[in-house]
Amino acid sequence: MNLDTNEVQTITTDTKDVDEVQIIQSSAPAQGQIQTVTVSPPPGETTLNALYSFSLKLDTTDSGGSIQYSGQISATADASGSRLSLEEIVGAMSNVNTLPNISKSGMNPDGGFTYTVTFPTSMRNVPELEVYLSDIPISITMVESANLLNGFFRLEYGGVVTDSIPIDADEAQMQIALEGLSSIDEVVIFRSDGDDQNGYTWTIRFPSDGNGGDLEDLIVHSEEVSSTGADGSASVQVISGGADGSYISGTFSIEFGESN
Repeated sequence: MNLDTNEVQTITTDTKDVDEVQIIQSSAPAQGQIQTVTVSPPPGETTLNALYSFSLKLDTTDSGGSIQYSGQISATADASGSRLSLEEIVGAMSNVNTLPNISKSGMNPDGGFTYTVTFPTSMRNVPELEVYLSDIPISITMVESANLLNGFFRLEYGGVVTDSIPIDADEAQMQIALEGLSSIDEVVIFRSDGDDQNGYTWTIRFPSDGNGGDLEDLIVHSEEVSSTGADGSASVQVISGGADGSYISGTFSIEFGESN
C-alpha cells in the first residue's frame, strides 16, 4: 500500500572545529645603554700613572635595585681580559646583571683615556654612574639610552579600527580594544612576558562562530610607536605561528540509483 509518504535523507558536512589564532608582536633592535668614563691625569701632569685609582658608584634603587660601589680601579686599567679590568670590576657589582661590554680608547690629547661602557640590554636604562673615590679627574657621560619601545598602536579588522592601544597593553586592555569593534564578537588573549626592549607578543584566539573560519589578518597601524634608541626604530606586526580557523570548501556530488 502506497501512503504517498516521501523518504527524507539528510546529508551533513562536517569538519573539526578549529578557532582562528593570530599573533601580534612588538619589537625593536636590541641596544644596551651606553655611558663613557673618561680618566685624566692630575693637573700639571701629562700622563697617567698606574698607581692612581678610582672607584664608581651605581644606584639602581629607583628600579628596585640597590646602591653598590666598585672595587678600586687603576687609572690605566685594561677594558677587559683580567680580573683587574674595568669590565670585570664593574661586572662584579651585584646590581649589574651580567658583564658589561667595555672598550678603551687610545690616549686622549690630555694623556688620559675614555672607556665606553655598554650595559646589558636586560638592565634597560640605568642611572648614570657616579665617581665614589678618585685620585684623578674623572668625567662620566650618558651617551645613548637603551632601546625601549613606547607609544601606542591600533588594530583594524573588517574596516573598523580600534582606539589607541598602549605598547605594553595587558590582556584585558587588548581584549577590550578588539571586542569594542563591531566586526569582532569575542577574543581570548594571551600576552607574553616583556623582552629587554619592552616588546610583547599577543596571541589572539577567535572562539565565536561570528568570526569562524579562515579570517583575514588584523591590520596594524603603528604610526605612534617609537623607541628610545638612537635610530628610534620599532615595529608592531602580525607574525606567523598562529592557526587558520577551520572551514569547508570545494564541491561534492550526489549519486542516486544507476549512473551511466
